[in-house]
Parts: sequence; structure tokens; C-alpha cells
Amino acid sequence: MPKIPSTKKGKVAQYLLDFPNETFKSDGHVLYCVACGQSVSCLQRSLITQHINTTKHKENKVRKFQCTQNFITSSASLNSKSNFNTDLCRALIKADIPLTKLKNSTFKMFLEKYTWQTIPEESSIRKNYVEIIYNETLSKIRDIIGNGPIWVSVVETTNVDGRYIANCIVGKLNSEPSKPIVLNCGELTKCNHQTIARFFNDAMGLLWPQGIHHENVLLFLSDGAPYMVKAGKVLTTFYPKMLHLTCLAHGFHRVTETVRAQFPLFDSLIATIKKPIITRWSTWLAAVKYYSYNFEKNKDIISNLDSDNSISIAKAKDIMQNNELKNNLAYISANFCFLVEVIKKLETSNLTIIESLAIVENAANTLNEVQGVQVKSGVIIKNKLNDVLAKNVGLQNIKAIRNILLNKNENPSMNIEFTPSDISNMKYAPLTSVDVERSFSRYKSILRPNRRTFKFENVRCFKLFRRRL
Repeated sequence: MPKIPSTKKGKVAQYLLDFPNETFKSDGHVLYCVACGQSVSCLQRSLITQHINTTKHKENKVRKFQCTQNFITSSASLNSKSNFNTDLCRALIKADIPLTKLKNSTFKMFLEKYTWQTIPEESSIRKNYVEIIYNETLSKIRDIIGNGPIWVSVVETTNVDGRYIANCIVGKLNSEPSKPIVLNCGELTKCNHQTIARFFNDAMGLLWPQGIHHENVLLFLSDGAPYMVKAGKVLTTFYPKMLHLTCLAHGFHRVTETVRAQFPLFDSLIATIKKPIITRWSTWLAAVKYYSYNFEKNKDIISNLDSDNSISIAKAKDIMQNNELKNNLAYISANFCFLVEVIKKLETSNLTIIESLAIVENAANTLNEVQGVQVKSGVIIKNKLNDVLAKNVGLQNIKAIRNILLNKNENPSMNIEFTPSDISNMKYAPLTSVDVERSFSRYKSILRPNRRTFKFENVRCFKLFRRRL
């Protein structure tokens, strides 16, 4: 009897019986692999076995099985938090993707298609999972810091919404460099020594919820604002070993501002042409260097501009024709532009206090040796640096610690009782507040113009766990 060829429908039915452990389905005509999301040719049996043995199919099959198990587990425990939702929340925040993007239907369908998970609403993620990640991050910080000893840096600023925002950064003090960590970001009702001191103490309570280790806070860094200095005095009552040091890089920036005030002619020129960001350290002196090296080129460019187009152009032309400008640029560039490099060096991470103080003392000596300090402007600039360093109340103690680490024969004078271990741990203590200043850049990146409705408690959480640990 001749062999009757099997129909396509019969082949499909037979293959479903032959491969019961695979993820095949059929409508009677097409053999479909659910795991891979594609149809499989059923003309020959070898084509099916070839598909089954591919790495892609094996991986998709395992993935499908795991997703099924996760669904069963999550269905059995409705009250438990979803690991997928937690991971999704963490991924979005780390990638700086707003949670509101989950409202985008295309994005949501994409995630559901390739993860085989039900994507929750944005509000559910925000209410139920942001706090989980925040607490996880805080726990990691506590594990890193332990019981200390630590240094703390606090700086305050006003954001675009007019709110007083304070950031707190901590780092562990030991004989090796440590990584600065954002601990807290808070909104102050007003900016004074009381609110700063309260914010500082709250941050320590956040780090050590079981009880603040007051004697393990060895260094407090801030800027030189009067309310910060006063806050430091108040806090030393509760933290007996704490040295308060105002940022040395900020101190040199204040000297550069004094230089700027002594040369109004050039200051008016760059204010007319392009005003530098004077809140960014040493930018004014950087502008001096630029105009000194490119004076003739800039003069030619400005002279070719039409004065009728703008009052500022006419003013710039008049200033460029003034011989005093050229003399001022030469004098500033020769005697004060080295401060740009001084500030950059102080901003370097992982400097020892020996290296940092060497930079400061060399800069002070260079400034004292500047030619022309006998004239009024030179005396004012020189006195400004001496005044800044003299008012830095913790600097003498830092120098005493430096001398001990160098084994100098000088008799160190310290008004705080540090143990040998404390002194050894101060080796890599930072002497600038640049890390906390940089944290405000991250704050601004979070609070972008299209995210101005961000509630501050969420900003605080986002800022903390976007910091890599």
C-alpha cells in the first residue's frame, strides 16, 4: 500500500505531542514558539530540533520559566513588595529617568512586552518603593562609616525657587583616602547659625540612629560665612573633639575677589563684554589670563564692531584704548594669576593635610613676595589673605597635627585632646568644602526646569541614592 503523505496540520499536531516540554503552541496550521515569540518551520523535523538546540531558545525558555515562577510567587504573597518594581524604581532613578515616564504608553508597552511583567503606575512606584531604596542606601552608608571617626562638611545655598537648601557630606577618617558621601539634603526655614547647627545634628542622628558618637566627629568643614563660623562654635559644645575649619579654597577665592575690586577698569571691561561666573572660584583671574594672552586679537575684534549697534560696544572700545588697561593686565597676570592654579590644586581629591598645607603656605609666601605690595592695592590684597587665614579658627590645630605627622621638633599647640589614633586618622582629612559644593551641581541636575514640581522630600531621597557607594 503506498505511503500517504501527512498534511501540514497533522505534522503540527504530531510535533506538539513529540515535544511536550517545549513552549510550542499552534492554531492548527502554524507552529509558534512562545518563549522566542516567533513561528518555527514545520516542513522538517530537523528544523524544529535545530531551533530547540539554539542558545537563544534555551535562554528564552529559562527566562519564561523564571517569569512564570515570579508571577506565581507574587500572586501567592500579595502583601509583599515586588522585587521587579523595586529594581525598576532603582534603575529609573540611577539612570536619571523621571518616574513620570511610566505614564508614557509606548514606554510602558515596551517594558511589558520584553519583561513579561505588569508595569505599575508611577504613583505606586513613588509611594511604595522610593522609600525602600532610600533606606537601603542609608543602610549602606551606615555600614561604610561605622562608628567613625568622620569629617563632616555642610554648605547652604538658595535654589531657583528661593528655598534655603543645605547639603551634608561625610567621610570616614583613616590612614587611607576615603570617599565623600552625601548624607543629607535639607530645606531650612531660614539661614542662620541655629538652623545650620540643627541640620548638622539631625544629619548625625540620621547616620547614627542608635545614638550619636559625639567624640568621633573630628572635623567640620564649611565656608567662611559668619553664621557658619557661629554654628561651628555652637556645635563644639556638643562635639568636644571637633575642629571647625573654613574652606581654604574658598578663602583664596575671597582673595581673588579682593584683587578684582582693586582693578575696576578691567572688571568693567569683562562685565561689558562677557561677565564670568564670579561665584565659580577663580574665574575672574582666569579671564585676566585669557585677555593677557589674547589682548591684541580681542582689541582688533572689538575695534571692528559697530559702536552704533550697542552701548556696550562703544564702552568696550573706550576701555580697550586706555593704556592703563594693558598695564593692569600685565601686573595682575604676573603677580596674582598663580592663585588660579592654587585653587585648582586645593580642589584635588585625596590630598593629605601635609600636601594641602604646603600648597597654602607656598601661595602665602608667593603673595607676600609680590612686587609692588607697598602700593595701596598690593597691601590690601596681602592683608586680605593674612586676615582670611587668621580668622580660620581651626587652621592652627590642623598645622599642629601636620607637624606631628611630620615628626617636627616644634612643640605643637592644640586646644583639643586628640589621641594618637585620632591624629593618625587625620592624615587624609580634607581642607576644602569642594565636595559639598559639587553636590549642588547634582542637585541642580535633579531639579531641572521640567521637574520643578518635585516635592522636596523626594528630591532629598533621589539625591542620596543617586550617589554611588
